[in-house]
Amino acid sequence: MKRIKSVILFYNSNRRKAIAYAAAIERRLRSAGARVHRVCVNDADCEIKAADAAVAVGGDGTVLYAARHVIGRGIPVLGINAGGLGFLSGVERRSFLKSVDSFLAGEFRKFERSLLSVSVKRGSRVVFGPLPALNDCVIRSPEARAFTLKATFGKEFLSEYFGDGLIISTPSGSTAYSLAASGPIVMPDLEVILLSPICPHTLTHRPIVLSAAEELKVAVQEGRSGPQVMTLSLDGQENFRLERGDTVVIGKHRRNFHMLAPRGFSYFDILRRKLSWGER
Repeated sequence: MKRIKSVILFYNSNRRKAIAYAAAIERRLRSAGARVHRVCVNDADCEIKAADAAVAVGGDGTVLYAARHVIGRGIPVLGINAGGLGFLSGVERRSFLKSVDSFLAGEFRKFERSLLSVSVKRGSRVVFGPLPALNDCVIRSPEARAFTLKATFGKEFLSEYFGDGLIISTPSGSTAYSLAASGPIVMPDLEVILLSPICPHTLTHRPIVLSAAEELKVAVQEGRSGPQVMTLSLDGQENFRLERGDTVVIGKHRRNFHMLAPRGFSYFDILRRKLSWGER
């Protein structure tokens, strides 16, 4: 990477720890000669300026917010964990403060993470999207009633799912909601899409890993007890109300998300530390 002279600093003002971390990181970046533009993820509107890199201080939600706003500009993002697990973070705060000079010198590695492209068709019209999702898109109902979704992969009928909904995720999102629904952990550099049923009303439905080379289409049917509210949520941040007959179209986005991390970064190390692998 080239030398980094300008940085967008995303931070979560609802977390005291994130505010303190962001202030310390901003001071350190400015003292090293970088221009810093602050963006609060809790503001209704934000202005994104051109920059060499972005830094997201907070949990995974802050990284997801940053990703949505910089994907179109191709700005790489470094996640600095100030939240919970922080699977999308490339570094912890203390480590970053010690390696700011290396970061600004362009010595951090750039990793590409695939994105979903999600849209909704109502008849022949596209009524939502296409929009990117870094982690997942989720189809579910706020009501405590199951409903039916009909899934098609490429030109082939896949299955009808009767239950509480579906989680369609990227490999990056395999450690998020999909994991809670018993989905597999997938290495983030693979070109696949994960489909995980939410509380399916049959023991035979299990998560499946699909190639990202084809589109997945999910047609919204209806609850067996009549009409009900169903929603589509992208990364927990973009929401759309679905109607019976809508088709959610999911494929691989034409762009990738660029994630930054120090040299020596290991995805398996993240899993061991965050999930306590191997501990008894």
